[in-house]
Amino acid sequence: MRPRTLAELYQTAARIWMSAALLSLLLPVEARVGIWLPLHLALAGAASVAICGAMQTFVLAMTASRQPPPWKQQLQFGLVNLGVLLLALGYPLGWSWLLALGGGIFVASILILGDIVRLAWFKALNKRHAVPILFYAGAIVSMLAGGVLGALVGAGVVDGATWVDLRGAHLTLNVLGWISLTIAGTLITLLPTTLRIRMPAWRGRPSAWLFMGGVAVLATGWSLDSHPTKAVGAIIYAAGGLSMVVMVTKVLATERKWPMPISAKHLLCAFVWFVLGSVALAIQAVRGSDELTAFRDPFLLVFVGGWMAQTLLGAWMFLLPMWRAGHPEERRRSWAAVEILANMQLFALNAGLLILVMRAGTPEPGPAAVVGLVLTLTGVGLAMVKAWGFRILARGPVVNDRTRRMWWAEDPPGGE
Repeated sequence: MRPRTLAELYQTAARIWMSAALLSLLLPVEARVGIWLPLHLALAGAASVAICGAMQTFVLAMTASRQPPPWKQQLQFGLVNLGVLLLALGYPLGWSWLLALGGGIFVASILILGDIVRLAWFKALNKRHAVPILFYAGAIVSMLAGGVLGALVGAGVVDGATWVDLRGAHLTLNVLGWISLTIAGTLITLLPTTLRIRMPAWRGRPSAWLFMGGVAVLATGWSLDSHPTKAVGAIIYAAGGLSMVVMVTKVLATERKWPMPISAKHLLCAFVWFVLGSVALAIQAVRGSDELTAFRDPFLLVFVGGWMAQTLLGAWMFLLPMWRAGHPEERRRSWAAVEILANMQLFALNAGLLILVMRAGTPEPGPAAVVGLVLTLTGVGLAMVKAWGFRILARGPVVNDRTRRMWWAEDPPGGE
């Protein structure tokens, strides 16, 4: 299977899961179990499926290693999507056996992904990109541990205080480990790529170890119900987030010839959410156990909405046109098409999230929360329309002075 075909297959499935997550918000609260169904369709479905496909593509490109056997890639794709489907059905229906089965299948798919990454590294012709691979390895280990805990929690094997503690560890390993480590490792190469500049030199191993150490200590603190351990883990993790500011600063300081596209803007805004969220998490953890528990809603808004979803949408704005087969001219027009209402999309998403985060800790969110939700969904909706329809949009009058400077070295053919 060609790398572009593989990438497009995974990202198509991921877009379906993201669309399902948005549509599930229309279901009655009882049917979607509060935010459980939308959250897991976004995390286990959209983000994880997208990661599985992108990680294979990026690892093979960075290591210059041979493509794994097609059957292994097809098996991984089938298992990860089947696992998500069974999870999405099992918990709302109250079928613990189906939830446990889905969790087991999902974990098996991550084991296959881990084997693909491992073999790519050991057979690599190019080992210059060791830091992103280290981030990916930590992400996979986090997902394996988080997936097992999720299956135990969802299947009802544990209850009471132990259920709450393991749920916290599960959330930590999945969001701060699997999702965040993957995104952080990918940003090292993806952010310069979207800006079309050379990747600046950066010693990223300490950051990777801080992230992995912070996740491990924080998850251990949740599992053992040890608040001092949680606080130490959160501080270590925040240090990892702050250390990545050096890399992003170097990228922004590098001279570039073209205006910043919407994809890079989303990635940068997502990174700001991530750093601020990591610091806020550490502060809440130091303040006390009650404050950390009360931080759950802002945690989800910041790390799932501002960080994960925004990174995914921003990456799609650049990678989907790049991975789609076609003439370079079509690709340029597709990139120009996703710039339609770009600043409105960026503002709506981030302004809406900011309002929601500010109202999350109040007893009565009020009309402001409704405004925040509408703005957030407007930003996400605009991005999703482009993610699905960029090729159709590219057939229209999408070339203007800014996109001409951004994607064409000179006037495009046809004199537009």
